[in-house]
This record gives sequence, C-alpha cells and structure tokens, in this order.
Amino acid sequence: MAVDLTPQLEAMIREKVQSGKYPDANEVVREALTLLEDRDHHARLRAAVAIGAEQYAAGRFRSWTPDRLDELKREADEEDRQGVPISG
Repeated sequence: MAVDLTPQLEAMIREKVQSGKYPDANEVVREALTLLEDRDHHARLRAAVAIGAEQYAAGRFRSWTPDRLDELKREADEEDRQGVPISG
C-alpha cells in the first residue's frame, strides 16, 4: 500500500525514528493507527455513557438486584445468538 504524506508528516515520522523510540517508519505508522483506533473506541464508550446518563436522568433505569447480572447475561447471550446489535 502506498500512502502520500505531507512533508510535515514525513518530517514527524523521521523525527520519531531518529529519537530512537521507534525502529522504523512502519512502527510509527502502526502506533499512530493503534492510537486512532483507541480514540475511536473511547468515543464510542463516551457515547454509550452519555446515553446511559440520559436514560438515568429521564428515570429509564432498573434498580440493581442480586439476580440482575444473571438476567443481563441471559439477555446478552440471546441477542448474540440472534445477531442483534447493541443499541442505546
């Protein structure tokens, strides 16, 4: 795969390699992509937390009981078997 980078990005990659933290440009790019993936994952988590906070504020929640965890696991297993996506 060929990727066109701006001169500034190329310089940044060279600096990272020259610093000794990365053995080569490929490792710099791998790290950058991993961080991008982490950022996307955190954004999805923040969105899920926001949905939960909205539902809580609106009174749409169920109180925790000792049996609630087992119930949630059964529901998740059933949704997994049916291929139902998790939604807010």
